[in-house]
Amino acid sequence: MLLTAGAQTAGVAHIAGPVVTARAQATAIAALSITVEPGFHIQSNHPKLDYIIPSAITITPADGISATKVTWPPTVDRKFSFSPQPLAVFEGQIKVPVTLTTGAAGAHVLHGTFRYQACNDQLCRPPVTEPFTLAVHVR
Repeated sequence: MLLTAGAQTAGVAHIAGPVVTARAQATAIAALSITVEPGFHIQSNHPKLDYIIPSAITITPADGISATKVTWPPTVDRKFSFSPQPLAVFEGQIKVPVTLTTGAAGAHVLHGTFRYQACNDQLCRPPVTEPFTLAVHVR
């Protein structure tokens, strides 16, 4: 499934999700895939410095389906010229499992946002909020 960015400046990280098939009144895992372009990193979901904007995934509940847990992978600690200490960042390709609880049977579409701030060793770009959709087929 291809997920599209909003009207902001083109970002350097992109999110995609699988089509999820699940049983009614159960839980399922949606393995979201984030790709960060080479030469950049995005800040972790729990940055080490107060002024850094964390990465975040938000999914709006719909049709009895909701995201109950977002499990970010381990970060990489990197030292950059602009930071007094190593920062916890994500680079390259990462998988972010999201636990969903389902409702009634049917085809559903959840809407979400992926917010992040991308940097390289020279500069940090403005934060980006990229909308995405997640198709969930409940049987």
